[in-house]
Amino acid sequence: MSEQTLSKRSQQNLPAGASFEKLIQVLGDSYGDNNLEGIVSLGVAENGLMHEELAAYFNKLEFKSSFLTYGDGPFGSRALRSALSSFFNDYFNPVQKVLPEQILVAGGVTSVIDLVTVGVADEGDGILIGRPLYTSFKNDVRARAGAKMVPVSAQGKDPISEEMVAQYEKELQKQERQGTKIRAIILSSPHNPLGKCYSIDALKAYMRFCQKYRLHLISDEVYAMSIYQTPSNASAVPFTSVLAIDTTNLIDANLLHILYGMSKDFSSNGLRGGILLSQHNPPLLSSLKSIALFSWPASTTENYWTALLNNRPFLDYYFAENSRRLAAGYARLTSFFTAHGIGWVEGSNAGFFLWADFRGLLGADIGVVGDDDGAGVEEKGGEQMVEAVAVNEKPAQGQVYKTSRRAKERDEWFFGKLMEAKVYVATGDAFFAEEHGWYRVSFSVPEPILKVGLERLGRVLEEVKKEGGGAR
Repeated sequence: MSEQTLSKRSQQNLPAGASFEKLIQVLGDSYGDNNLEGIVSLGVAENGLMHEELAAYFNKLEFKSSFLTYGDGPFGSRALRSALSSFFNDYFNPVQKVLPEQILVAGGVTSVIDLVTVGVADEGDGILIGRPLYTSFKNDVRARAGAKMVPVSAQGKDPISEEMVAQYEKELQKQERQGTKIRAIILSSPHNPLGKCYSIDALKAYMRFCQKYRLHLISDEVYAMSIYQTPSNASAVPFTSVLAIDTTNLIDANLLHILYGMSKDFSSNGLRGGILLSQHNPPLLSSLKSIALFSWPASTTENYWTALLNNRPFLDYYFAENSRRLAAGYARLTSFFTAHGIGWVEGSNAGFFLWADFRGLLGADIGVVGDDDGAGVEEKGGEQMVEAVAVNEKPAQGQVYKTSRRAKERDEWFFGKLMEAKVYVATGDAFFAEEHGWYRVSFSVPEPILKVGLERLGRVLEEVKKEGGGAR
């Protein structure tokens, strides 16, 4: 077979994966004025609410001949790094002033994750990430760097709480008993897919944990400015950057790193701009500059982002209006869910999506031993994985949930009906959800498109109710 002629690195990246294939299908048949029968995407974390304003702004900028050169080199122009440092100082409330030399720019945050993984982990080393988690983290840390993403199960705990730290410690100890050296944790802050912010106390708890085991703490803050407020989420935890926390007696500052980019807060997924900010680890930045050629940001991206960052009147308008439109989308989606009896994780106030609970509709609630599939209990990694059906029950000590086969089948059946109806939402399995029946549903699309998408989703929900949740 041709696969046998590939390197081991290439072979481990085969196949691309079901989630990736779904995304390619959606992107290749997207709904629009020229494709009214296309797929309405309510599953991709892309913010289309401010595209027209940004396009108009960028179209006013002069495209200079210097944009066609190598510029200042492969790790970010001086002008952009200066503009970014001012941006962080003005908007992220850092304890210590951010300096341009503490920033490395790359062609997107995916590239930055690849770079920082190379910098802090050797091949086969592990990086802890709490479940549910951003679907691409696994590939970002593994595909080239060869590190191992280690999902951390919440087992009923709030995934972004202080008490979740105990789960991280438990998983670290388990992995190291099995021979995997844990080198770092990645926090999605604000969280994707939950759309919630970590409390200051929780962030401090993670810092203490990383200090105890000498782990790098990588804070992915790409949704930092995509915060919104409505009457129904006014009490949600506000965003706090790790930059705003005095790390004295918490963590050695050289272990703390921040990821940021253009895709989310600046609604520019296609321009591919990402940064690594490490205030107290010059050796890390220096080592990564030696391989920055492989992730060189485009000069056009650098110059457009610089112009945007330096225009504070427009930037302030943009963030305020973006927040208002996100709030309107959130209100529209929660109203739809309420009308259809669909729950969601409350307290969301960040990002472009809600973590929605379709378990009741699909009959996929899970709990403790007792599934009538008869699958029973199996041993895995020193713990008992248990089939379950009862909701809101906790597993016995030493057991963890494993969703029943029928729940998985119902989930797949439901997703198939959504795709038949030409509406795409992201399935929980793509986010390493611990239970079937969870979906990430995005609301950051223009209102006319959101209207069509929710109409299609509503029709599917009514069909599912009539058919008894896909029961077999």
